[in-house]
Amino acid sequence: MATPPPPKRLCGRSLLDLSDDIIPEILLRLQPHDPRRLVRCSAVCKPWRRLLTDPAFLRRYRAFHGVPPMLGLLFHLELPSSRFLARFVRTTSFRPRTLDHAGCYVRDARHGRILFSNATGEENDHDLFVWSPVTGERWGLHMPSPFDSWSVAVLCAAAAREGGCDCDHLDCHGGPFLVAFVDTDDDGRTYARVYSSETGAWSDATYAQHPNDLADMDMMHPVALVGNRIYFPAAESKTIVEYDLGRRKLAFVDPPLAHQGHGILMPAMGGGLGFASVRGSRLYVWSRETGSDRTAAAWTQSRVLELNTLPDRETRVPLNQPTALGFTEVLMEEDMTAVGFAEVLGVIFVRTSAGIFAINLESGQVKKMSSRRPDVVIPYMSFYTPGNF
Repeated sequence: MATPPPPKRLCGRSLLDLSDDIIPEILLRLQPHDPRRLVRCSAVCKPWRRLLTDPAFLRRYRAFHGVPPMLGLLFHLELPSSRFLARFVRTTSFRPRTLDHAGCYVRDARHGRILFSNATGEENDHDLFVWSPVTGERWGLHMPSPFDSWSVAVLCAAAAREGGCDCDHLDCHGGPFLVAFVDTDDDGRTYARVYSSETGAWSDATYAQHPNDLADMDMMHPVALVGNRIYFPAAESKTIVEYDLGRRKLAFVDPPLAHQGHGILMPAMGGGLGFASVRGSRLYVWSRETGSDRTAAAWTQSRVLELNTLPDRETRVPLNQPTALGFTEVLMEEDMTAVGFAEVLGVIFVRTSAGIFAINLESGQVKKMSSRRPDVVIPYMSFYTPGNF
């Protein structure tokens, strides 16, 4: 009886031998949170490079994954000799051309752009500037005569349209943008103006008066975009300023009655406005439906997370390594503060004596993001594909 031939060895075959229909499906499934893989694949051969830089494939890639990855975090750092900077802290293999911005404060980040205020003029001659880390582009602008307290937000220009937005914000970091500026004048009136990158000018001011004069803006605290309304914390989280971009109107919203102390604004997971704060050893999360009848809207407590299981300063926890809530070490209550939120991802950043931790509200997973303890954390989310370099 003849000996059967040995089976064919497949280990020597190359991915280049696969059919043209299969290769795009494989590359489509490369995870966006590790851009290095896309870069390496684009260097394999010219056909792969053409595919991974093809605009149609990249649109399909972004739509397939849906939510942009968090490429980094930004926060404020104090330096010796009264110097300071805004630092980009990498959370993936993506590395922007600039990590530190001397003499600057990071104010906001959204739709692939980051907004800075330029306090010392070390970066450029503008009061504010918008930066796209993915492309390296910058746009400078001057503020409209600020008073003592003000706040700003950056967003894609399409997000301001009333009745809906035709942009999915997955690749609009190079398109037109808006900067919303809210301030309080000497008479206690709150006013808002909007800068358009398309016109290069600020809009006329819209005014409103808070009945209790609680409208001094919380300058360094994160703002939230819900639909085409921007929400700014004010009066040390005692009130919330709402600016409707479509109607160009200002309004005031009370925070949750049970809230105490510092809180952060965020889009709620189920829609509407969200609010989170730490009381004792617990993180409380509220949501508020945003309807046409603002007086009928009410806050609802949606989540309560126990935080006394987070590690303390002496516990060694690897950066960016997920784990479950279940540590045995207990933090002192006054050491915990909510300092930021990643839109769409449903992640809240909490500052503890051991550093900054990211808590996923859906899964309960925790990651230590930094050993530093900044007052505010601004996440940067965007796709980074071979078409961007």
